[in-house]
Amino acid sequence: ASHARAGDLLRAEQYLSAARQRGHDEATVVYWLVRVCVAASRYQSALGHASTYLRDHPGDWALRLVVATIYEVLGDVARSQSELERIVGTEPLMPLPHYRLAMLYRDRHADQERARQHLREYLRLNPEGPHAVEVRSLLAQVVAASVGPRRLPSSFSLDGSEEEAP
Repeated sequence: ASHARAGDLLRAEQYLSAARQRGHDEATVVYWLVRVCVAASRYQSALGHASTYLRDHPGDWALRLVVATIYEVLGDVARSQSELERIVGTEPLMPLPHYRLAMLYRDRHADQERARQHLREYLRLNPEGPHAVEVRSLLAQVVAASVGPRRLPSSFSLDGSEEEAP
């Protein structure tokens, strides 16, 4: 880890990989491997280390959340969404995956209801959490957007009554 702090991230990755092969605590080594690789913008390497570990430890939901984030950074929204849905499906009481799924869904018009569900669930699970103010604001926006544009009359009379469009 001291090599990572010194900026020699590639060497740190090599040393950490060697430590993993020598039997050091795998969870700790993988944590640092992923962290070092992300710091060096070596996202594919980070995913490789995480995937290898997750094959043997599929219930490491914190690491799975990091993997979902890496996929999102790489533009692979479908894989990010898949990882987040897996977390929510197995650990529904974790608020952060609900928030992250809502962020993915809110950008797609067809998924607005799903975004609302996850935003509400985040607030239910963590009403004073770090994203609570943002989530409340987003819920108001998502609800407003779902109402859609309102049809305005084509003209108004001088007395304020609406006239029908021909």
